[in-house]
Amino acid sequence: MRKSSRRIRLPARYRDDVLPERPPPVQLDREEDSTSTVVDYTSATVASQATAANTSISLVAFRSRPSAFGVTRQYAMPPGSRFIHDPDQSITLSDLTDIPSQGTVARCHKYGPFSNQSALSLAHWYWKSPNKSMRDFHDLLQIIKNPTFSIPDVANTGWNAAFRALGANREDLDDADSAWIEDDGWKTVPISIDVPFHRRMKNPGTHSYFVGNMRCRSIVSVIKEKLTSQTDQPRFHYYPFSATWKPAPHFPETPLYGELYMSPVFREAHEEIQKLHLDDEDCNLERAVVALMFWSDSTSLTSFGSASLWPIYMFFGNESKYRRCKPTERLCNQVAYLESLSDSFIDFLKEKNEGKVPSDALITHCNREVFHKQWSSLLDGELISAMQSGIVLTCVDGRRRRFFPRIFTYSADYPEKSLVSTIRTNGNHPCHRCLVTKSKFDLSKLGAPEDSERHSRLRDAQKQMKSIADARVEAFEGGFAIDGDRVDKHLKNESLIAVENALQTSLASFDFSILSTLVVDLLHEVEIGVWKRLFIHFIRLLDAFTRPSGPTLAAELDFRYRSTPTFGQDSIRKFSSNASEMKRRAARDYENLLQCAIPAFESLLPEPHNTTLLRVLYSFAQWHALAKLRLHNDFTLKLLEYSTTLLGAQVRSFDRDTCSKVVTRELPKEAEARARRSAKNGGSATTSRKPVSLGIYTIKFHYLGDYVTTIQRFGTTDSYSTETGELFHRQPKSWYPRTDKKDYQHQMAQIERRQARLAAIRANLSETPVAETQPMASPDLPYAMGMNQNSPQDLHYFVTHLRDPYLMDFIPKLKQHLLPRVIQRMGFSRGASLDLEEWTSVKIQHERIYEHKVARFNFTTYDMRRDEDVIHTNSSQHNVMLLNASYTPGSQQSEHPYIYAKVLKIFHANASFVGVLPDGTRRDKLHRLDFLWVRWYAVRCHSVDLSLVQVKLRPLTDVDAMGFIDPADVIRGTHLIPRFSCGKLDEVNSRWSTGGPDLWNTYFVNKFVDRDMFMRYQWGMAVGHRYMYPDFPPPAIPPISPDFDFCLLQPAATQQGHATHATTQPSAPEIGCSDSSPSNCTLPPSQSADDGIQDEYTESDPRQPDELNELDELDDRELVAYDDMYPIDYA
Repeated sequence: MRKSSRRIRLPARYRDDVLPERPPPVQLDREEDSTSTVVDYTSATVASQATAANTSISLVAFRSRPSAFGVTRQYAMPPGSRFIHDPDQSITLSDLTDIPSQGTVARCHKYGPFSNQSALSLAHWYWKSPNKSMRDFHDLLQIIKNPTFSIPDVANTGWNAAFRALGANREDLDDADSAWIEDDGWKTVPISIDVPFHRRMKNPGTHSYFVGNMRCRSIVSVIKEKLTSQTDQPRFHYYPFSATWKPAPHFPETPLYGELYMSPVFREAHEEIQKLHLDDEDCNLERAVVALMFWSDSTSLTSFGSASLWPIYMFFGNESKYRRCKPTERLCNQVAYLESLSDSFIDFLKEKNEGKVPSDALITHCNREVFHKQWSSLLDGELISAMQSGIVLTCVDGRRRRFFPRIFTYSADYPEKSLVSTIRTNGNHPCHRCLVTKSKFDLSKLGAPEDSERHSRLRDAQKQMKSIADARVEAFEGGFAIDGDRVDKHLKNESLIAVENALQTSLASFDFSILSTLVVDLLHEVEIGVWKRLFIHFIRLLDAFTRPSGPTLAAELDFRYRSTPTFGQDSIRKFSSNASEMKRRAARDYENLLQCAIPAFESLLPEPHNTTLLRVLYSFAQWHALAKLRLHNDFTLKLLEYSTTLLGAQVRSFDRDTCSKVVTRELPKEAEARARRSAKNGGSATTSRKPVSLGIYTIKFHYLGDYVTTIQRFGTTDSYSTETGELFHRQPKSWYPRTDKKDYQHQMAQIERRQARLAAIRANLSETPVAETQPMASPDLPYAMGMNQNSPQDLHYFVTHLRDPYLMDFIPKLKQHLLPRVIQRMGFSRGASLDLEEWTSVKIQHERIYEHKVARFNFTTYDMRRDEDVIHTNSSQHNVMLLNASYTPGSQQSEHPYIYAKVLKIFHANASFVGVLPDGTRRDKLHRLDFLWVRWYAVRCHSVDLSLVQVKLRPLTDVDAMGFIDPADVIRGTHLIPRFSCGKLDEVNSRWSTGGPDLWNTYFVNKFVDRDMFMRYQWGMAVGHRYMYPDFPPPAIPPISPDFDFCLLQPAATQQGHATHATTQPSAPEIGCSDSSPSNCTLPPSQSADDGIQDEYTESDPRQPDELNELDELDDRELVAYDDMYPIDYA
């Protein structure tokens, strides 16, 4: 056996991966007197709501012990309160894991409109999915094979009557047939608006128009249904709390931001209702806030045709976002299907105006009026009364409580935000939070000190109401045109519209501002907003640098994306189509493009543009990863704030140093789309490609600066992302084919009730586990492998193939690895005094080891949950990461915290030690030992700013190239992407080369592949990664230096030559690895790419119901807004 002449970097023992657990119980903080004021959340809002008699109420602190992660919770309760409802004390490990778990079926004795179990089971199978799959077929077989299933029971069921009762309201049925119904169902509300005809029209004055019947549910009814639910109420958080994190004595205690019920806005509302003065005999009942969260967005129901739906979804912020955002948990409440103006409205206008159609401004105004008229009906007197005096209910635990509904968030895309906030879409002041102007200079100041409007010129909801009221007097009483100067003079200074804001006026008595509830929208603002526009311009740059006689750079980009390995179940999906064409891209596809962009774009542009581009990509990927974290603390928020400053400066630098100096033109399909739009509007239809500039400085770019304050106020973005609403669009879309396509809103409301009631019936019944076809590994185990021995490998093979460089010293290395593990299994410490030369005393039963294809590695995530990575030796997911034992506080600058390995094979062996043990005895008991045979990577570069870590496979001639590791030492899988510019590795393929035939010289470690992976590289910032805390100092965020170049653009009035373009065609770069020899920089063969990108304005494109595709979800009003927001910026 050859001796290694170099120090072997061994993995650290990975034993500090603490399992997530329920938080410690909460108790009264004995350090404070129970009558003293312990916690003070007093704010202007609270003060305005509380009476003088009640402001003296002090709140008592209930505090938990620190958890295993150093997290402490603190609650503020009125004196004399008892902390008797803690939903977190009922959770189990399965509630804290994202690993697939065992399924359940229900058995019942209450079947709703059905008379027996068999009918209920068959009805649930029929209604749970519209398009039956093979899985549904197997579910049906399970129902039929159940011993309790009875064919006569099913045959004798009156299905039409049962289904009709299942979707009906209680008042539509006889008392005997409706006794089982506990909810109020849907109702129909007629909607009419007043249409102002100005004094110069034929019939001036206000005329009423009947819009139609809105299908909706009473919000108070939905609240009562939730609070009295046997299944939902135990997990419903009545009391908000503040969470702090102190992982080690030398760390400062820092607040945590995650769930809505641990946010400052929730705690302020909680204190406000405690101090409310109520003239009621039950005023001493325990009080709790019901946090309402709304989503709304119109969606198309068919691939072709005009059928659409405009639902309003309501969620409860008292429920955990980890459950709330999963459609399978069924926690979404559909409260309304909004109506829009039909085509007959034009006939009404012509009738009142002697056959003439008024201006488009009047039609737009009426559409806005319809929206707010319907919200006025939803915010009915019952809800207003509940918000003022509360709803007294007897809860499942038998205690009476008083609940106060409050609206916390409203999630919508930009056109709908403008509609909700009653501002002009893309007006001169396009932001609903501040009065920043629409100028390129103002919208480009992201992260710079000059971006002061964001904080100094905030909108005032009360002032806006007054201006809108004055404008409406001019229009409705004065008879002036809705878009006339007399009306506009009250509105134009703040880009308002003459529509009474129902959400603002109905709730004005509560010091409520709808503007503050309109939270950020990562999906539309970033992934298919700013990032999409940036990506399109990158493609234009590649087109500009492509030489007529050289390779097409866009085709090279497509090849690189297609060669990028997948990761996880759906973290990184296969890039099957050409990325540069952007055909039918969903939001998750653009997210994947960003996560893998650095290896794909690296070295495609010449210097210095390549470096500038890579810095933009890194800054954007880091900002995106931070913005999507599911648990924040002050360290990560400061890093997000720093990243926002960095991103703004990098984008402006990219615009100044690259975009303004390179001639970029429309992509072919952009030119075609422009020509079609121009022809449709009666203009010229030329398809010649015009010069265009970056065009990224829009309101969505401005919104990137609001994420830190929004997270501090409401918790993390996943709690209120519009992606949640988009996901729930799948439900009504799946119901539409089951309607007769006529009055489908009414029929869909009935289907919603059928599914909800079936789920409630089954949920109220006892549940028993069902055996899965493939049992999943228990989440409390560090890893899981197969138990069979169906694939034996004879050790004799490894002895007879010593010339294979992969097999050099295979058996000695294996037994040296197994020796300390066998000794530990026998009750001795792993570091027992045995010489590794005693490896010859390790005996492997039958001289065989047994191969497995798959290993599952469970790990605790940064947000204290459990997840898994799957390693498959026959796939591209075969790389793992381990802790580096040499990484210490003193070696942070020279060492990398992790070591990386490529898993060649997964084995287990039945081994024993036949030598003399440390206590002088001998025992030859067999022990099963699992191990991974790996090829090590060497870390090549890890200290360069704004760049990914790079690794190389150790040469086969290196004696330490191969090794063995204990699967328990694996932290998790890792995503390695080839550094394509450095070419492929010149090495003979071997049967042991897993994951495909291609090996590359260098790989990027993709830390942006998911949020947990990103936090592995933010040392000391991750709550759930306990191995980062001991001995290491608290993390430090780099400060912005006084001489930092923010790269601000020049105001339009003083800008000279900034947007000018180069007059010569740029030269294409010699693509290659800048720090490798030419022989190692050969480009892989590229495939040709079709010209241009998908025409995003095409109306005839088939729609994918399951895709979160931005333009698929746009109706006519949104398409107009999209064109206004992202016009082609022609140079």
